[in-house]
Amino acid sequence: MVAVLTTSAILLRAVDYGEADRVLTLFGRSTGAVGAIARGARRSQKRFAGMGLCSVGDVELRERGHAELLTLERFDHKHSFTSLGADLARMGHAAYAAELVAKLCAPRQAEPRIFDFLLAFLQGLDAEGPSDSRLRAFELGLLERLGFAPALGACATCGRTDLSTGDAIDVRWVPDQGGVVCRGCASRGRPMRPVVRLALHSLAQTALQDAASVALPPDVARGCRDALHELVAGHLSAPLRSLEFLAKTATAERAP
Repeated sequence: MVAVLTTSAILLRAVDYGEADRVLTLFGRSTGAVGAIARGARRSQKRFAGMGLCSVGDVELRERGHAELLTLERFDHKHSFTSLGADLARMGHAAYAAELVAKLCAPRQAEPRIFDFLLAFLQGLDAEGPSDSRLRAFELGLLERLGFAPALGACATCGRTDLSTGDAIDVRWVPDQGGVVCRGCASRGRPMRPVVRLALHSLAQTALQDAASVALPPDVARGCRDALHELVAGHLSAPLRSLEFLAKTATAERAP
């Protein structure tokens, strides 16, 4: 008997295939990340309308024997984040968040908390525009929901909590040891300024809807970004393609 799956889903990626088909990565609330082929998607405006980046819809998927890809039978469009296509910065943040979820989440493993978290991130991005602090909070929240949250308030090795909050650098950032490591335990890693550690620790405890209002000095924001990108990279087998696009949109925003 052929299994048919139905779920609410967010479209994370779409690639043209053949003359009329598309290969999709969908993140279903009850299915997790799945790959699917949409036969005739580039010709049919009825069954597959509204399938843009991060579009939300109710989908019907059919198993294809032992094939890795499912067949998308129907995409009932519910919502599109229309501002993404008109704003490169918004598009960059959305593409990065979508690729993070696609690459970090195990395939076909239901993650309803992550589905809701991604949806909330996209809603904030659509309504309020891009925010580096919100993006950092999303990275931290996603890592926490996957069980990869870094130690920020205590040494990842000995649990020491009396870490310096002044100007002296008493911790190192060692992602493969779990986060910050105190000077007494660290034999490698790179120094992390106290102000960067405290900013990350604060963002990890900030609700996503409040993170956009967190203003960080540029050097602190860069330190937070670099630390989290290093941490994320340790959980991936290849670099994220969206990082280059994200960097280009940031450069374009800074240009006079």
